Amino acid sequence: MVTIKDIAREAGVSISTVSFAFNGTAPVAPETKARIMEVIKRLNYQPNSAARGLVTRKTNSVCLFTPHPATDFFSFSGNNDFNGLLQGIGEVLDHKDYNLLLAWDSLGHKTKTPKLVKLMRERAMDGVLICLPEHDFKTIEELTEQNFPVVIVGSNSQANRVNSVDVDNYEISYKNTRHLLGLGHRRIAFISPGPLNYLVCEDRYEGFKDAMEEAGLRLRDDYLYIGDEKEQSGYKAAEHFLTLKEPPTALVAGRDAQAVGVIDYARAHGTSVPGDLAIVSFENSAAAVKYGISSATTNLYEIGKEGARLMLKLLGRKKDRAPQNIVIPSELVVRESCGGRAEVLKSDAVAEMDED
Repeated sequence: MVTIKDIAREAGVSISTVSFAFNGTAPVAPETKARIMEVIKRLNYQPNSAARGLVTRKTNSVCLFTPHPATDFFSFSGNNDFNGLLQGIGEVLDHKDYNLLLAWDSLGHKTKTPKLVKLMRERAMDGVLICLPEHDFKTIEELTEQNFPVVIVGSNSQANRVNSVDVDNYEISYKNTRHLLGLGHRRIAFISPGPLNYLVCEDRYEGFKDAMEEAGLRLRDDYLYIGDEKEQSGYKAAEHFLTLKEPPTALVAGRDAQAVGVIDYARAHGTSVPGDLAIVSFENSAAAVKYGISSATTNLYEIGKEGARLMLKLLGRKKDRAPQNIVIPSELVVRESCGGRAEVLKSDAVAEMDED
């Protein structure tokens, strides 16, 4: 195997000059660098990544990290297609010759030193894209105190404190609820996509709650159902709502899978959608198209792309800058499930982009 010593001997320069030319860590005369690169190409030199990392203090790796077992993140990230997030991140990093590592910590605070902090101290990565399902900021604070590059993807709960990329789940839920209110509904129920201590669930419920309260409507405990990522939770939610003495006439489903479950229950029990029950949802997935569900886009692919781009910016910066919080625009695609006119309702962010 060709070594850096072979390159230095063939090019007639020192080993350190070869390293400077190859890694760009110090200036090298153009003609000398050209000679070195010609030898590297001719001898098909492949550097040892571990040794190179010792010189450059870079691993050329970025970690995608979630502080909980994979099932939690897959379920409550806002979209059931986790591949979209990975694809978006991977495409951007691969273009810049970075590797993507995937890690999670199922023990959390049961250990004295969280896994993510250990990875940082061991310099196993250059930066981390972190998914933050819950209000757990201790590890992030430790990383940022060390000026370690961090981007939160799928949450903006630390806006103005940490770099982040997400859709505005609060705004989407608020607009979904306002859409149903605009169609004349007053008895509107809400299915949470998971436990309310998860940030995405909390944001969506808060958006629903504020829209209802602004309309002067009382929030009813029996109009809230805590679901999960499965269609069955939507089916059970519909069973709960539609057997009430005063059932809702509309509902905001936390995700498309739940909306499908609601429609399945309605069809099995002679309930008309949207005649008896109007539905809006989140994700705008293939299921929404198939079942005619009015649904708002929550694009994890774009979140992944923008998160990776922001990370690369951080890695290339020489000076500290204020955290950047990127919001991916969303649209409500109106279909037959809510009884409204078929159209695409753009978020404020999209509308502002169009005006520009």
